[in-house]
Amino acid sequence: MSSRSHSRSIPSAGFIGDIRRLMQELGKRTSASHKRFVVFLILVGVALRASLLLRPISYDEAFAYVEFATQDIGKLISDYRDPANQILHTLLTKVSTGVFGVGRLQLRLPAFVAGVLVMPMFYIFVRAMFNRYIALMALALVVASGPLVEYSALARGFSIGWLCFVTALVLGRHMIKENNAVSAVAIGVVCALGMWAVPTMAYAALLIYWWMLFSLTAQYENTLQKRIMNWLLSLVVFVVVTGLLYMPVILEHGFDQLLHHRTVAEQGWDYFILHHQDRAFDLWAYLIDSSSVWIAVPGMIGMLYAAFISSKFRFMAFAMLVGAVPLVFVQTIIGPPQVWLYILFIFHLSTAIALFYFLKFLQEKFFTKLGKRTRTAASALVLMVLFISLGMPMAWKRSTGMPEARTSVLYAVRNLRSGDKLFVQHPWDWPVKFSAIELGLSFDMLTGPPGPNAVVLVAYSPSDEQSVRSVLLHNAQDPAMEDHLKMVLEPGKLKIFAAP
Repeated sequence: MSSRSHSRSIPSAGFIGDIRRLMQELGKRTSASHKRFVVFLILVGVALRASLLLRPISYDEAFAYVEFATQDIGKLISDYRDPANQILHTLLTKVSTGVFGVGRLQLRLPAFVAGVLVMPMFYIFVRAMFNRYIALMALALVVASGPLVEYSALARGFSIGWLCFVTALVLGRHMIKENNAVSAVAIGVVCALGMWAVPTMAYAALLIYWWMLFSLTAQYENTLQKRIMNWLLSLVVFVVVTGLLYMPVILEHGFDQLLHHRTVAEQGWDYFILHHQDRAFDLWAYLIDSSSVWIAVPGMIGMLYAAFISSKFRFMAFAMLVGAVPLVFVQTIIGPPQVWLYILFIFHLSTAIALFYFLKFLQEKFFTKLGKRTRTAASALVLMVLFISLGMPMAWKRSTGMPEARTSVLYAVRNLRSGDKLFVQHPWDWPVKFSAIELGLSFDMLTGPPGPNAVVLVAYSPSDEQSVRSVLLHNAQDPAMEDHLKMVLEPGKLKIFAAP
């Protein structure tokens, strides 16, 4: 291998051989106490994510499942009437609920598994790219990061996108180092799968490809052309596989549906200029809610320092910018905060790098007897506890969902018989439908005219400017029925009226 650094390398043993060798080296160079600590951190991360799995169903989760996951697979992979159908995730939820039954836990299982797997995968990447001490602190931050915990326990596809992103980072490091065609192809496939889960994976995929390109051009001279060919191969595989995965959608809805979905209003450049600062502030506020200003500001300073001190991180940070900013300008759209959560992996990495060198400075100047292992383990514990205390309350609050929907359906299951009805109005329709599937209430009880002498339940939300009359009209029922209805239950935001 010829490189600008002229470093010696061990000949590649092929893709599988290199992976096996990497795991063996990690095992040999890792003490038993370090391994136990890594396992402990990951188990804490699993527990944090699991604590949110039985939170009430949200509108987005219920809508995506009832509208798309209940279809047959052929229809599911081609139905893109709404971007809520994050196809790979929807497909996995269909499999999960088909195998284990319908419920909140089963619905959230694919996102949860991805959110769990991304933790050890991120540790492996940072460990291989930097060192075990930075990897330990970075892992502690990812374990306890409120937004990452939240979206690892909700039935949306973002955590699957993160897993594909971090997996591509691991593969990208291997391709950069070994110029391996198998890893190049694997990167393209993994990024395409991430796009199939969440189309906004495009930002993370561009980060991957820019980062690899910067790393290759900075490290290699004589073999650069051959390495660029593998880089191009990976990029072609990514584009082709993504196109093949979305081909059913293209055939059904046309190519423009992917680029400019008809449910998203045209905003244009003038709108973007006026509102892009508001959307950026939304992201900032979302992240601040999960930590605090006194955490975020030093974190930004740490990111600048990490970019200054480490060329490896500098390539990643710059790739993050050029992977996102030009595309945002082309689209004239800044997505909601959850679209950008993949950048937290970069932010947490920069914090770990900056803190590692800061602790090293303190040890050399003031605490000369403090060992590297001790200071790293203590710092990781402090970071984890701090971020749990700051982030989990907000994750718990944001995952409140719509518990009243389940309460209403439970009441209906206990009190309604064939021919009786339960009527609701948007936005309660989809959570009620999901709860009906979960609890075994027939969909026939949610629509159509009531039978003779039927019991009619009307659930409405005053906070959504609803009334008994508006719900009846929404369900094409006689509004005069309102005179015969009396309130029987008031679960949270809903009021439930019944007649006769």
